[in-house]
Amino acid sequence: MNKIRFTRWFCIFALCHLPLSYATDVYISIDENGNRIFSDVPNKTSRTHKIREISTIPAIKIPKTTATPIDSKQAGSNYQQLSITNPSAESHISRDKLGSFLVSAQISPALNSTDEAVLIFDKQELSSGQQLGWQINSAERGAHSLQVIVRDKESKQEKISSKAISVYVKR
Repeated sequence: MNKIRFTRWFCIFALCHLPLSYATDVYISIDENGNRIFSDVPNKTSRTHKIREISTIPAIKIPKTTATPIDSKQAGSNYQQLSITNPSAESHISRDKLGSFLVSAQISPALNSTDEAVLIFDKQELSSGQQLGWQINSAERGAHSLQVIVRDKESKQEKISSKAISVYVKR
């Protein structure tokens, strides 16, 4: 019993002092070109270099999350803003030879995959899909109204709409 206890204490003592046996002195000397040379072997012109302990920072413990996954149908109904960014309200648009101009919108947060953006041109649905940019072709001269709505693809229930704006197309 005493022999086992002695062996255990001796192993613990040896393991605790093991790093000390590998420690060595570092010597610095300067060669004829003025370069510093670090070595573990001293020579006539070398001096002992004092090694400082390396500072360490413990790792950050990241807590496990207790969040529950968000239902995609609920996530899509939390839109905060939808606006038409181009053209601006009450602007005069010079159409090209084909009567085309571009309309773009911005939504926050991003459009959910279960929803679609719909461009309403003169109170009629012109286009729907995942994009927030449209090209209007063959627009007649005069005043036109533009509005963008976001709705569920399946149920067609409206979730958010932009302010309706008027634009004036000229030749």
